[in-house]
Amino acid sequence: MRVAFIYHQGRLARMDAARRGEVPTEFFYGAIEMEREGVEVRQFEVDETRVGAAWRALDSAMPRQLFPVKTGLPLLMAVRPLLAELNRFDCVVATAGNIGFALALWSLVGAFRRPLAAIHSGILDYRHNAWRRALTRRLFSRMHTILFGDAELEPMRHAFSIPAEKISVNQFGVDKNFWTPGGGSDGSVLSVGNDGRRDFDTLCAAAAKIYAPVRIVTSRKLSASLPPNVGVIRGDWHAAALSDADLRALYRKAACVVVPIRETLQPSGQSVALQAMACGRPVVLTRTGGLWSRTMMRDGDNVLFAQPGDADDLAEKIRRVLADATLAGALGRSGRTTVEREATIGGFAHRIHEVCARIANRPDDQLH
Repeated sequence: MRVAFIYHQGRLARMDAARRGEVPTEFFYGAIEMEREGVEVRQFEVDETRVGAAWRALDSAMPRQLFPVKTGLPLLMAVRPLLAELNRFDCVVATAGNIGFALALWSLVGAFRRPLAAIHSGILDYRHNAWRRALTRRLFSRMHTILFGDAELEPMRHAFSIPAEKISVNQFGVDKNFWTPGGGSDGSVLSVGNDGRRDFDTLCAAAAKIYAPVRIVTSRKLSASLPPNVGVIRGDWHAAALSDADLRALYRKAACVVVPIRETLQPSGQSVALQAMACGRPVVLTRTGGLWSRTMMRDGDNVLFAQPGDADDLAEKIRRVLADATLAGALGRSGRTTVEREATIGGFAHRIHEVCARIANRPDDQLH
């Protein structure tokens, strides 16, 4: 079976390094692992920077919510040159929801004709007028939807009338061979993330109630007045502002990794929590409605949960980890074991391939 993966710009420049093990493979969403198992895989990127200014101007003049979430004319035009090549594959995997929508829109006019699996996350956090909801529902009927977490499954099915056989959950996994324990803690608290659901305001309020230095790795703009024990490291995966090896070193040195999240159905914080767990570090995670697995993530065993928006509760959980070396060690060891057993990118790749084989009507072409 021949499978095409399509990404936003910035992935392919790291592909060779990922194949050599110099950077983690999880943000290629299983393509590298499928290659290693003998599947014929090719990767493509969407480059919106090459779309002409006229398309951008026309897109700006169009009514809001005319297209599905994060989808517009520049993306549609950027995808268009790839269609002829993509049509040669048995299955296409869109690694972002808006790429999936763009391909499904082209399928409406017959320009894209292959089975499509698309990874979606956070769509329910956006507003949908009647037109956008109707169009999105129709586009979902032309793809298999893959979600990262259980919490979105039934709300997505209900909101967009998605049949059970056209939607599934594939919980994310990380590269356990890259994210590994090592070194000793320097007593710091670490938090990482750039997405809009990160609740750094609550973390900063909690930081004022603990004694340890707090490092926040983000490209987001934070409050002008940070507590004196909070430092910000500018980090952006797409801009390579902080290397993956540098981030791994920060995880390994941290006494505790905190993933603060605003209430959401989206499985926000999944990759950071799993990377830190793979590095054997204790994790404090906000328990939102979008927790990706209520069986994998176990309070007091491989993670400590904090309540959304509750700085006192967050501070108390951080202090528990910092004050109790036995607890911290147990959380770290259990976290590493959880990743090895339940949350590797190899497992994620296996499940992606099963979906591709099924929707391409190739049930015997599966990884073993």
